[in-house]
Amino acid sequence: MKRTTKRKILKVFNCYLPILLFTAFIIFPFYWFLVTSLKQESSIMELPIRYIPTPFTLDNYINMLSSMGFDKYFLNSLIVSVITTAIIMVVSIWGGFAISRYKFRGKKFTFFLLLITQMLPGVVILIPLFTIFNKLGLINNLWSLIITNTTVNLPFCMIMMSGFFSGIPATLEEAAQIDGCSIWKAIFKIVVPAIMPGVVSSSAFAFVNSWNEFVYALNFINDSEKFTLPVGLSMMKGEFTVNYGGLAAGTIVALIPVLLIFCYIQKYLVQGLAAGAVKG
Repeated sequence: MKRTTKRKILKVFNCYLPILLFTAFIIFPFYWFLVTSLKQESSIMELPIRYIPTPFTLDNYINMLSSMGFDKYFLNSLIVSVITTAIIMVVSIWGGFAISRYKFRGKKFTFFLLLITQMLPGVVILIPLFTIFNKLGLINNLWSLIITNTTVNLPFCMIMMSGFFSGIPATLEEAAQIDGCSIWKAIFKIVVPAIMPGVVSSSAFAFVNSWNEFVYALNFINDSEKFTLPVGLSMMKGEFTVNYGGLAAGTIVALIPVLLIFCYIQKYLVQGLAAGAVKG
């Protein structure tokens, strides 16, 4: 009896307690954003700290949607993220298939270059890109963000897709071609559905990175009508004051698309990331 009780106590300390602490550590910032967004501006900085919003108010959300241009920021981020993800996935599927299936001169060097791009900080290409976009007239144009996000995220997605394709035997599309399918029809009708966890994982990676991108958007976009969400939220911080309530409300709304995506893809995510490991 004593041994059973001791095992239960050890299980609580070794298993449940670390999980509980880790969960609380992860969830608390989101809870604090939610609480702050539901407080009146005058009560946000009050002491002692209130962990339950009293009095409760939705004024921060109403002001954010009616007078801060948040709907424009949201739409701009959505346009950039969706188009970027679509371009990345089409090119990643083609490129990943080529790297996985075909032998060509410079294949290892190409793969090496793709890996090297992941070791360089994004700000390295900031000034060259700004110069190029300025000459092309793409400053204050959402296409500058689409091109940049595609350039930054494409190598990793292509590496992942090549790993997914390597996990599927080449005989699958060969059999489809024997039955009369073209190579592209065999890829998109047969092979791609077989690696759907990988496609979903790569798409989520591209979308979330584009949705959260801040540095390029801050430097390439000066027109407030074309701000993305991260830049729009940063504008709520003035030189002497910070609109904490509006900032928290905007952050909560900005999290909704990402949370919805991860709720939808959770059944694919672990399987996809595991299957997409680079194979030798």
